[in-house]
Amino acid sequence: MATKMRSSGGCWTCRLRRKKCDEERPACKGCLALEIECLYSYEKPPWMDGGERQRKRAEWLKREVKLQATRRRELRPLQGLEVRLESLDASLTDDSDAVAPKDMISATFTSIETPGLVTPDTGTQDLTPVSVSGGALTDMSLPAPSPDAHDNASPTPDLDLRGRLSQEEIEAHSTMMYLDYVFPFLFPYYRPSFADVGRGWLLVLLTKNKALFHSALSLAGYFHGIVLGHQDSPSQCHTHNLENLHEQQGLALQWLRREMQDIITRGVKSNLADANCVMASIVQLMTCDAAIAKPGNWTMHLDAATELFNEIMKHHAMTEDGHACYMMVLLQLGSRPFRWTPKHHPWGSDQAILRFFTAQLLFIDTLAGTALQQQPRLHRWHQDLLATLDEEARKRMPKSEKEGTIPHINLQEFVGVENWVVVAVAEIAALDSWKKEMKCVGSLSVAELVSRASAIEQRLHGSLAALENASLSPGLVDGPQHLLQYYAGTFMPQMMHGSSTNTRIWAQAAITYLSVVLSGWQPSCQEIQLSVTQTVEMLLSLPSPDCLRTMVWPFTITGCLATPDQEQLFRDMVAGMGPLKVFGTVREGLAIMEKVWERRAEIESRLDQWDLAACLRCLGEPALLI
Repeated sequence: MATKMRSSGGCWTCRLRRKKCDEERPACKGCLALEIECLYSYEKPPWMDGGERQRKRAEWLKREVKLQATRRRELRPLQGLEVRLESLDASLTDDSDAVAPKDMISATFTSIETPGLVTPDTGTQDLTPVSVSGGALTDMSLPAPSPDAHDNASPTPDLDLRGRLSQEEIEAHSTMMYLDYVFPFLFPYYRPSFADVGRGWLLVLLTKNKALFHSALSLAGYFHGIVLGHQDSPSQCHTHNLENLHEQQGLALQWLRREMQDIITRGVKSNLADANCVMASIVQLMTCDAAIAKPGNWTMHLDAATELFNEIMKHHAMTEDGHACYMMVLLQLGSRPFRWTPKHHPWGSDQAILRFFTAQLLFIDTLAGTALQQQPRLHRWHQDLLATLDEEARKRMPKSEKEGTIPHINLQEFVGVENWVVVAVAEIAALDSWKKEMKCVGSLSVAELVSRASAIEQRLHGSLAALENASLSPGLVDGPQHLLQYYAGTFMPQMMHGSSTNTRIWAQAAITYLSVVLSGWQPSCQEIQLSVTQTVEMLLSLPSPDCLRTMVWPFTITGCLATPDQEQLFRDMVAGMGPLKVFGTVREGLAIMEKVWERRAEIESRLDQWDLAACLRCLGEPALLI
């Protein structure tokens, strides 16, 4: 029986991979499906030598196949917790998650040499694997370090310290830098009461959660690097800082992958505390990416975090009558599960972790909805976690129990914005999504749109009026309580504004947002301009430009609708922040404004196709302005 001769006309890529090629031109289906280079030529490529160069080329091609597979996974709709969590593993090979902070190079560091990398096919220096785009250094070839290499990882940006301190001392210094400087800078409104034993839970979490530990060290190094850059430290320190940032983030992602694989295997139902820590790690990862202005895959991370939170609530918060009780989850995390604790009894570490990261996740999810033009993923839990009971219901609550406090999550304690504002922004995002869907199918009811918008607007104005009245009659503070507030880190008036001012600015920006959803993109509309002007006046009255870091979203929403003669005000406010303007998303917010201002004429020619969600996507990717 004659044997079929193997074709010799296949592409060189398939030959190298030892795969059957369909020989279609100009690219075979196999290479097209994998999104890799398909090479046909009469001449044998120089790397096809049957030796070392061919082996290196094959290894390089395997990495390319893996990288493209990662990108395809990100574009596929993620279904279920397992897929959502496993998709985070793509961060380990995705080039956007290996990016060193763009602003650290473009704005803070002025002289960093980027050595070329050696490609497997040429054996010579080549800059292809390293790209600089928008000031961002992207190393797409070096793998993330293994968590097993933790003992050799140095978290400090100071080269001199490495020669004088032990590894334990270096980690202790970096940990305290994060606790003393970075965490309070990121979350200036989070000042737990004396009765809650401060931020001790955070130290516990850092010691037992390797993913969050390495993420914290990367932030500490980045923060330190900004300060060093402002003080004109040697470029050698800056270069080391960048290397260390990449190393620590790689370790954080490696440990997070281990944690996720473990929770996927064992499930959420019987492993509440571990699921709680994994959720905290994912939220911390999003916070870290935002802090260092890194264009990471925050939508994928948010999908995983919200899905995990939904699983936690589904398995541990549902009562027999089908209602959600967040306190049931907290009690199961206590030292004595299902026991009611006294009102002034401190939260346990696991309870404090859940409360803090639930607050952050609810806040992030709401802002994400405004950029993605969709209802927040966790909107279903807002009533259970963020709602305030009426006076009659409050009277029935036991006063002697801490768990009787309503709402369960008070966002003012965590992000400096009262619940009613965040709930309103979530409702506006949901309304915006509904309006878009109805227009697409030709079923938009203007009467229903106006009715729903009016109800949200009335609640916003009513709550703003109540806030104004409360500020006119502040309660007296006695000596001992004032002393405890001082040691708990109460804001100095010349450095940071209070949460009531923060809430007013957020609420006014929400009114602006609602007006655009209701009336469309009309910057010259009297109502919109009045709201913009009122927000600008409050922004200009802030005690310090540094205050902008707590209100990037309202700052950006307002700036996009500003008049040409107001533009410089926004630029000056960002410039006034000094070197720390690169820490966080303030510069991204200003970049969005600049793009919108630049495209004014184009936008005016198609007003029906433009809105605030389009503004938040105008840089190419949806912006998470936290």
